Amino acid sequence: MSRLLIYDTSNFVDFPIGGQLTSIGNFLRFLCEEHPQRTESIVLVGVALRPEEIGRRRKIRLFGREIVFLPVACAEKDLGNTSKSLRLQFVKGLLKYGRLLKITERDCNYIHTPEAYGAVKLFCRGAKCVIFSHGSYFNMERGFRFFQKNVLVKKGFAAYLKWILRDADCILLLDKDSLRDYRPYNPNLIRVGNSIVRPQLPEGRHVLKGGRVAEVLFVGRLSKDKRVEPIIQAVLGMEAAEDGERLHLSVVGDGEEYHNLIRYEGEQVHFVGAVSPEEVKGYMAGADILVMNSAFEGVPMTILEAVSYGLPVVSTNVGGIGETLRFGQDSEETDGTAEGIRAAIRRIGKCYEVYSENAYENSKAYDYRIVNRKVYGVLEGFWQ
Repeated sequence: MSRLLIYDTSNFVDFPIGGQLTSIGNFLRFLCEEHPQRTESIVLVGVALRPEEIGRRRKIRLFGREIVFLPVACAEKDLGNTSKSLRLQFVKGLLKYGRLLKITERDCNYIHTPEAYGAVKLFCRGAKCVIFSHGSYFNMERGFRFFQKNVLVKKGFAAYLKWILRDADCILLLDKDSLRDYRPYNPNLIRVGNSIVRPQLPEGRHVLKGGRVAEVLFVGRLSKDKRVEPIIQAVLGMEAAEDGERLHLSVVGDGEEYHNLIRYEGEQVHFVGAVSPEEVKGYMAGADILVMNSAFEGVPMTILEAVSYGLPVVSTNVGGIGETLRFGQDSEETDGTAEGIRAAIRRIGKCYEVYSENAYENSKAYDYRIVNRKVYGVLEGFWQ
């Protein structure tokens, strides 16, 4: 039997915060529940948070099963003070420790982070590779945080991404933009969704405390592309309720923009920092509206999780967001400005119960069992 090797810049337990880890976690949960015997042939390749763990195979317990894990790099937990490119550290580590994997042509390499692809092919040119693209690769150059002034590096990375797209055996993707971007490079494109584990809401919606919107939530990396500052300005500029209470915003996550944004910390704005996926669920349960203001996205897991908690969403219409949300029903679109965000929050507040009920109902389509049966069906063709 062949193995399934899964590559990502995470430790597959609690780092980093974001949709990529949740998507992989939900796939592993599905396998552990519905195909537990197959977990014996899975190897996770990721990062550790302690240097002494690098290059040492061990087993981690996930969803009642023990799965082999090989960390090849060390990640920095403080995303606000990231000094090195994790992608670069990951590929260096994979080149150093990848021989421990003993990759063969029988194995299926399931790649969630593109820098792993070249290393896998270096160790085994005939290796079967299935890519899960969490957003269009053509947006990655725009989000380059390191080597911004090195034109050769940026152009080289863009060329590398195009080679991956041409060479991959199959590409799983999330949205129409990626499908359009990749079509000239590879005919084996399959749209799947991100997935969620839906909580049980007894009333089929989120119930407002005090009968009004009071808690706004942002979850994600604090990067320029997430455009968090207009969200903060929208909350600070919102008029007070009749009882004098003002809107409150929780900012969950960390990143390079933290030092520019922390000056807004106060009674209305609270910076939580990076937390575990389980803790994120607690913030979802306590919030009334999720606000996203990204310049570009794939299909954000944060949005899917929010609607599963019955939270209406305010968001820009970029990437696959417009395919996921139903603006005017479970969400409201914003132009990215503070005033646009405020106006969207007001519209939701006037008919909150309807928006919340629609959000929870529409989240059924992203149940992790439904989505991952399709993913598993694709991988079965390579993982025999």
